[in-house]
Amino acid sequence: MTTPYTQVDNTYLNSITFGGYSDNIEKIYQEFLQVYKEESAMLFMSENVGEYAETVKRYDEQDMNQYAHDKAQGVDASRLAFGVGYTKSVYAFRYGAQLNISYEMRVAKRFELSKAIQRFVTSVPSRMELDRQHRLTFSNATSYVNMDGRVVDVTCGDGLALISAVHPLAFTTTTFSNLVPASPALSVTALESGEQLFVTDILDNFGLPVVMDPSHLITLRQDPNTCRVAAQILRSTTLVTQANPGVVNTFEQKYELMQLSRVATTATGATDSTKSKWWFLAALKGINRLQSHETIWEAPHMNPAAAGSNNGVDPYNDDYTFGARARYGHAITSGRGIVASFAS
Repeated sequence: MTTPYTQVDNTYLNSITFGGYSDNIEKIYQEFLQVYKEESAMLFMSENVGEYAETVKRYDEQDMNQYAHDKAQGVDASRLAFGVGYTKSVYAFRYGAQLNISYEMRVAKRFELSKAIQRFVTSVPSRMELDRQHRLTFSNATSYVNMDGRVVDVTCGDGLALISAVHPLAFTTTTFSNLVPASPALSVTALESGEQLFVTDILDNFGLPVVMDPSHLITLRQDPNTCRVAAQILRSTTLVTQANPGVVNTFEQKYELMQLSRVATTATGATDSTKSKWWFLAALKGINRLQSHETIWEAPHMNPAAAGSNNGVDPYNDDYTFGARARYGHAITSGRGIVASFAS
């Protein structure tokens, strides 16, 4: 059985050469990536384009008329109108973390070194998770300044926030809304209002309703009450609003429940309680789903320093140095496929 990285034997690590030291941390890193479960993986369609691909990847929203037309005898059939609605580009940004294991850490208590390794191993995947979930965190905004001071564009192809009551359409003056009216707290009635938006307000760029089936109800872990209500709605065998236990709960297992821990946060990842009661209903399965894109140029990986003539130790500061890297970006072309309630 593999020893968890939180129980690293510091005596062993201190007694081996840099080659063995590096190999051991690399194994810990790979084992973590194999068992790591991404909370928000379903939010995006992920595409690994390889590190040598162009650093900008464009995604188009394509629409075609949904219905055929009458065909009179001897007359050519009508051609279906086709058009590219809105487009959005994903830009590659590189992220990295560095672990310097000092002389003092190598000879100190096991806990300190284990904690440093744990933070290092999780740092890049955690940043990817934060960046994904921040697309919902700032779904009522057009941009935000991330923890590194960079302005992040979170608009859809139409130039508006992901969640808006006035999303424009490309080939008509009609607009659509994916904001639940009055932003109610989650309840059976509120969920029905979200479902209604999926039927009446999710339109193609020609102004006609699009049949999209929501698959996930998303709540935020910072508010246990909303999470409990969601679980009660989806997992009770009888209708939760009825005292009569014989009334069947038609919501049972209708949606998958996704509970996210980093949406109700600030740009730096600190808790933002003003967003803890937000909830979302999203279509995240099949072809006709939310057009959210995650483009990966460099999957999370570790860059161990090569052992040198000094056994891998920096002669100036006595450190062993390890690096973790990733390069990726996100974009959502359209608000079709998700509705939200900014409950407070």
